[in-house]
Amino acid sequence: MANPHGERESRLVALFDHLLKGMPCGTAWVECRRGENYIDSIISVKPSNARSAAFWVHIAEVWPGIDVSFGSGTTIRFNDRNFDTIVGLVRQLASAVIAGRCDERFGFLGIRGAIRVDAENLYYSIDFFHPRLVPKTVCYVPYVESLT
Repeated sequence: MANPHGERESRLVALFDHLLKGMPCGTAWVECRRGENYIDSIISVKPSNARSAAFWVHIAEVWPGIDVSFGSGTTIRFNDRNFDTIVGLVRQLASAVIAGRCDERFGFLGIRGAIRVDAENLYYSIDFFHPRLVPKTVCYVPYVESLT
């Protein structure tokens, strides 16, 4: 079965390749997976440093619908019908994650993840019902130390 998201998927892979261009070899890589029956697509940027946050985009079966996730799985959903607008947001969010401007707070009942694009733009998500006995905050580091 053909992938219905082929063009969108290709644009996001190209975007991630562009963001990683110029980084030392082995710093991170782009991976593309398809869901069951090739309906959904997941495009990931995976860092080699375990203290850096992975970042991925899920293109949902039904358009509009793109989720971006990072770290342990904090997810932010976009429902804009304009794919170019979404690509711009994905670029900003992925750049911030690559630069280490993201964190996750694991509380007693949930997770709050945040990506700081710049001083005025903070994107966050709160997901409940992920109990933890000991709260902690994970502050992710840049893929390359010179990005700070």
